[in-house]
Amino acid sequence: MEIVANKDVELFKILKNESKREENTLEMVASESIQPNEALYLAGSAFNNKTAVGRIGNQRLKGSIYADEVEKLCKDRVMQIFGAEHANVVTYSGSVANFCAYNAVLNPGDRVLALDPVTGSHQSHGGKNNISSKLYSFKYFGLNEQTLDIDYEGADRICKEFRPKLIVIGSAAYSRKIDYARLADIAHKNGAFLMADIAHFSGLVAGGVSPDPVPYADIVTASTTKTMCGPHSGFIMCKKELAQRVEDSVYPGYVASLHLQTISAMAYAIGRAKSAEFVELMQKIVHNAKYMCLALQKRGFDIFTGGTDCHMFLVDLRPFGIDGVTFADRLERAGINVNSKGIPFDDSVVARGIRAGTTVLTQRKMSEKEMDEIADLFLMLAQKDGENRVEEALNKVKALCEKFPIKDII
Repeated sequence: MEIVANKDVELFKILKNESKREENTLEMVASESIQPNEALYLAGSAFNNKTAVGRIGNQRLKGSIYADEVEKLCKDRVMQIFGAEHANVVTYSGSVANFCAYNAVLNPGDRVLALDPVTGSHQSHGGKNNISSKLYSFKYFGLNEQTLDIDYEGADRICKEFRPKLIVIGSAAYSRKIDYARLADIAHKNGAFLMADIAHFSGLVAGGVSPDPVPYADIVTASTTKTMCGPHSGFIMCKKELAQRVEDSVYPGYVASLHLQTISAMAYAIGRAKSAEFVELMQKIVHNAKYMCLALQKRGFDIFTGGTDCHMFLVDLRPFGIDGVTFADRLERAGINVNSKGIPFDDSVVARGIRAGTTVLTQRKMSEKEMDEIADLFLMLAQKDGENRVEEALNKVKALCEKFPIKDII
C-alpha cells in the first residue's frame, strides 16, 4: 500500500480504511474468507500485464508460453484435488461458471429443474430477477416442510412431469447435506443432466468434510473464494464426455481474455487444499458453525433446520420479534457482518432471518469460547434494549478482534 500512498492519496485512504475495517470486524458473511498473502501477491503479479486469448497450446496471441503453464498447473490441481475427469479454470466467478455450464448443455428455452432460490439456492439457478430465468424455462423443487430436508420425492415427481434437460442443485443458504447420488439417479433415469454448484462448499469438499458431487454430477461448478479461501473466481469440472462442450462454451462461447493473475492465485489456493493444515481448518470451520448454532439455540434463537452440516446457518429471529434487515444493520454497527435472509415457509414480506458463517472467525483461530462470546453479543443486540447496547457490543468486538488479528494468520 505504501507504493499507492506516494502516488494516489485518495485511493490509499480507501485501501487503508478497508484494511482497518477488516481487521476490526467480526466477519460472518458466509460467502467471505481471508486470502493468504501468497494469493494476494500472485493476484498482483506480472501476469496482470499479459493478455492471453485462447486455449492451452493454441493461444491467439504470441508470448503465451507461461500463460499456458499457469493455466495447466491450475487445471491439473483442480482435477487432482477433486478427482475430476476434466476441468476448466478460466471462468471469472461462480456465476460465470454456472452460465458457461448452462451454455454447454442447454439451448435458450430449454427446461431446467432447480432447487427453489427462496429455499436457499443461488439466484443464478433461475431466480426470477436473474438472467438465467429469462434464458431458460425453470421449474423448482423445494424442501419437505415437516423434515426441512430437500424434497427428493417431489423433485422426482416434478422431473417426470416437466422432463427437464438439466437438474441444478446448489445452495447459498441451505445448510444441510445434499444427496448427490439420489439426485443423479433422478436426473439420469429421466434423461437429464445433473449440475451441482458447490461455490459455497468447494473448500469443505476438498477438505473431506462435505459431500462430494464429482462422482455423481455430470457438471460441477465452484468458486475459489468462500470456503476455498482463495481469490474471487470460479471453475468447472465435468465428465470427460462433456469436456469439449464445456471448453467450447467457455471459449469462444463466453470468456475472452484470461485473468492470468487470478488463475495463478487460484492455483496456489487449490494446491494449498492438499495440506493437512487446510483439512484441519475446514474441520474447525464446520465444528465452530455447529457449536455456534447450539450456543444461539441456548440463548433463545431458532436455527432453521435445527442446525448445520457446513460453514453457514440461517438464524430465525421471530422469537425476538426483530426483522433480519434491522438486526443485520444493528450487528454491522456493532462490528459484526451478516446478511438478512428470508426464512423458508414464512409468508412475511419482510425477511425475518439472517445468514451467518464461521469461515473467517475460524481462520482467525477463534474456537468454542469465542463462539459463545459472539452468541452473547447476538442476544444482547436482539433484545428490546439492543439498540441502546450497540456501543457496548462494539467495544467487546474490538477486544476480540485485537486478540485474534488478521495479520497473524495471512
